[in-house]
Amino acid sequence: MEDSAGVLTDTSVIDNIISAEEASSGLEIAVVTLPTIGSYVPKDFAVALFNHWKIGKKGKDNGILVLHIIDQRRVEIEIGYGLEGDLPDVTVKRIIDTYTIPAFKADNFQKGHADTVAALINKRNHPEIAVENLLFNASNTNVATDISDYPSNNDSTNESKRTDEYDYQGKSYSQLTDEEKKILEETVDKYNTTGNYFLNDEESRLLNEKLTEQERIEKEETREYKQYFVFGYISLFLFLHLLQRIFVWIIPSPTAKYHIVHKTDFPLFYGVIVTPIIFTITLLSEFLDDAIFPISIFLTIAFIVVYAIFWGDLRLRKLSERLLKIRNIPRNCKKCGTAMVKLSEEEDNAHLSKGQISEELVNSIDYDVWVCPGCEANSILKFPNIDPEYIHKGTSFRKIKTCPECKFETFVCKSSRILSEATYSSSGKVEVRRNCAHCKHSATEYETIPKKQKSSSGGSSGGGGGGGG
Repeated sequence: MEDSAGVLTDTSVIDNIISAEEASSGLEIAVVTLPTIGSYVPKDFAVALFNHWKIGKKGKDNGILVLHIIDQRRVEIEIGYGLEGDLPDVTVKRIIDTYTIPAFKADNFQKGHADTVAALINKRNHPEIAVENLLFNASNTNVATDISDYPSNNDSTNESKRTDEYDYQGKSYSQLTDEEKKILEETVDKYNTTGNYFLNDEESRLLNEKLTEQERIEKEETREYKQYFVFGYISLFLFLHLLQRIFVWIIPSPTAKYHIVHKTDFPLFYGVIVTPIIFTITLLSEFLDDAIFPISIFLTIAFIVVYAIFWGDLRLRKLSERLLKIRNIPRNCKKCGTAMVKLSEEEDNAHLSKGQISEELVNSIDYDVWVCPGCEANSILKFPNIDPEYIHKGTSFRKIKTCPECKFETFVCKSSRILSEATYSSSGKVEVRRNCAHCKHSATEYETIPKKQKSSSGGSSGGGGGGGG
């Protein structure tokens, strides 16, 4: 029992009801009153609080949370999955309408909360009893059902009646003048969090209209933000893609062209290719709200799987062809200006060192040798492999790296062994044994595997909510 709003006269009554039922059946119930939750949505806040406190026995999901938010006049009841068969949403809503809201409107929060808890317990233990009779016909239960025994907020000796009610003449909130909106705001601040007073029906209606209007404005602002984000995202990557094409077209050096494409093509391509996913998720978020997160995860995974199966190899082959086409662009000799000739893979070995040949053999580097038929000058060009392999997926531990001894990219992983797996709380470690394919240098290295990243947090509750509190 957590009465942070200070609206209950005797929390021990509700505590006793909850404790007796927990001792009898193991049912866990939490009742919380809060003066405000700021701009949070009551339902979302209730679900988050339910999951954070882990209400209910492990493996049974038999928890109940009753959340009362004073300034929004909302009551949210979250039910653990293990109780949804006994207390479905429609039943919880009827309990709120029958026992919670009428008592709250009468300024009797003590009775409203005690009756609500008792009704939930009795309905769970006696599903055959109609909601309207839960506090009168229940038997064989430790829950007190004599509502006259509950201390009432109306018993306070400080109770008095309001004398400053303003007549809004039945206007809707949008029709109120700035002065009338200011009066309403002052009234809400003064009375809506006080135990002895509460808003009248007209003020309550206007407050609900105000909150609805604020929610509508927030949704419109969110929609505009999403539109700007999608448009900006698409425009950015299309611009960068076009910029890459322009640079490749205007830069004269084939080697520079190659390195521009090699370094930028993958991020640009994947940035553009995920655009349909972003667009689809944004569109679905207009209709699915909270359900969009698991759907977005599913769409992303499905896209990756489908792409890898049907287009992954094709994409890599197309990029290889584009890079090879750039490498084969005719070149002129820098000394005499004569058109140079590119040697075949077999012929160019005569111009390469043993270390360079070893790099080609392990497929880390590919060399092109261009020879001038006029002055016999040659040009040796170095091109990194475009399809690097990694020891451990999700890391940067390449299977081939630069040898610390001979400085050629021939330091190959011969074996690897995971010493400790990475978890969500700690990193892991992998042992890597490498041999140089050129100078035969060998060494054992230890690499760190990054901690796993959690993609989402699950909840295990459902329930109903209502206004009037």
